[in-house]
Order: sequence, then structure tokens, then C-alpha cells
Amino acid sequence: MIEVTPGIYQLTLPNPAYAALRYVNTYLVRGSNGYLLIDTGWSDEALASLQQQLTKVGISFSDISQIIVTHTHPDHYGLAGRLKQLSGAKLALHHLEIDVIESRYTNKTEFLSRLDQWWRVNGVSATELPRFREDILKITSGVISPVLPDVTLHGGETISTGVFNLQVLETPGHSAGHISLYEPNQKILFSGDHILPNITTNIGISLLFSQSRNNSLGDYLDSLNQIKQLEVNLILPGHENRFAGLKRRVEKLIQHHKQRTAEVARTIKTGAKTACQVATELTWMPNIKGVDWQDLDPWSQKLAIAETVAHLESMRFDGKVDKFFRDSVAYYGLVDTAK
Repeated sequence: MIEVTPGIYQLTLPNPAYAALRYVNTYLVRGSNGYLLIDTGWSDEALASLQQQLTKVGISFSDISQIIVTHTHPDHYGLAGRLKQLSGAKLALHHLEIDVIESRYTNKTEFLSRLDQWWRVNGVSATELPRFREDILKITSGVISPVLPDVTLHGGETISTGVFNLQVLETPGHSAGHISLYEPNQKILFSGDHILPNITTNIGISLLFSQSRNNSLGDYLDSLNQIKQLEVNLILPGHENRFAGLKRRVEKLIQHHKQRTAEVARTIKTGAKTACQVATELTWMPNIKGVDWQDLDPWSQKLAIAETVAHLESMRFDGKVDKFFRDSVAYYGLVDTAK
């Protein structure tokens, strides 16, 4: 537990289900009537670590009066129900994330069936589907008790602790209802998974877990361009380390997606392909000098296909790509501008 500035603490919790993201950051913000907790972690290990870190500085769960969840992926939302019971805190999250709670956590069998269908449509073969499903079951095996928010956010609100004022910013892309929080006096941005210092945020995952519109990449780029206008001295992300240089990082992320879109276009230049076929021809993890498809672990392969779909759908939204179905499988091809 690190006090990053007087009254704001960073807690790093274990995240055992995700090999690539071994830790998740949560933040404790001092208030005049208790603390506000931003994100929760989701495993038993995370809960034990959170309690241990709080106890060291004389804080108990009952001292937490508000919980804000940036988005409802398990590592950020999973302990929300248990922490509400332990603390009596009020839970706040974006209204679009309610759809994720209901579709992903309330009926797991139906969710897995929809996910299987999504993989089939995007070109995953029948022989690969069992492996994909097995990996999803490992990720979702943690016990999550779905809990709905006490406070539903729409963006534009200011949540006050009596000491700090947190402005709610809509930052969709990674999730349809992802929010970031901005403290204007301290010039601190709690970015969730919207902006990370090294890893490129996965965008296509929102297409899997909610009924969001198909242009999640466009939404993400629009929100990046809006958020870079803020005056920010310190960024507190959901993973990795706190950092500075918001505008520089945003420009790097935008450039990455421009390059990825161009790479996707090159793969379908000679003919239409499924998202899965396109994904196998791209280079992944450019932050570590690139990894080929066959060297990705199963979870990363699924994220790679989802992000490929996000780029293809964004190109279709812009009129650069056509989409058609053959035997219930989606294919994407470049629009012939010569016609």
C-alpha cells in the first residue's frame, strides 16, 4: 500500500487468473465520512491481500463508504458484492455495465453458449472451440456474486468524498461502460484499463461481453482524443505502474491502432477472410517487439481475435470493408473503390 499523494493510496492485489496481468491496482481515496475504493480485485487471494494492506495502516472494511467500479470485468468488479457486505458501502458504476452483469454473470451457461456462437461466426474451427471454452472456464471459475449498483452513472457526475472531487468521464472501448475518474485539483487521472503505461488496451473484448455497438475501436479513439485535453500530472492505471505523460501515451496508442488497421487491410488485400484468419497473420504484443500467433497462449489468442474484429468492424463502419456470410461464418473484404 503506497500513498501516492496525501490521502490517495495505491493497493496492488494478486490477479492469479490472468497470466499476462498478474496484479490489479485498486485505489483508496480519503473522505470526510469514510474512504472511497476504486475497483476491487476478484480472488480470495486479492481479498486477503486487501485486508492485510488496510490493517497495516489501521483501516478496516467498515471504513469504506463508497466503491466505484471502472468496468465490470472480473478483476475490477469481482469482489464488489463481498466488499459491499463487509463494508456496507454504496456501489457505483456506469449504466451500460449493468448489461454485462446480467449477460455475463447471471446465467453462465447461456453466456458460454453465446460465446461459442461468437467464435464460430468469426472463424474459429470446431476443433479449436473446446480448447477456447476450457480456457474461458478457467478464467471464469472464480466465484462472483453479481451485484447491481446503488448509484448508476452516466458520465459528467462529480463524486465527492468531502476531501477530493472525482469527475466521472465516459471512456468506452475496453468495455462499453468503462469510466475513468479525474481529480482536477490534484490533476490525477484514475484511468482503469483505458490507458495503461506499457500494454495496449484490448478493445475487442467489449464485443464479447456486452451488447455494445460494433464500433468499439471508434469509441475508444474518440475518448482518447477527448481525454488527452485534460491537464494531468499523474495517471493511476488499473494495471502496471503509475505514470505521467498523458498526451504522449495517448498519441502512441492512436498511432498503434493506425498501424494495426493498415496491417489488417494488407491481410485482406488479396481476398476476403474471417477475423480468425486475419488474426493469425498479424504480429501481436508490439510492446515486446512482437509475438507470432502460434506463440500466444489460448487466452491471448482469444483477445487477438476479438481485437481483430474490432478493427475490421471499425473499417466497415468507415466504409472501407464489406462483410458477408458464408455457411454462417463472417468474412471481411476490402471495398473496391474503383467501382
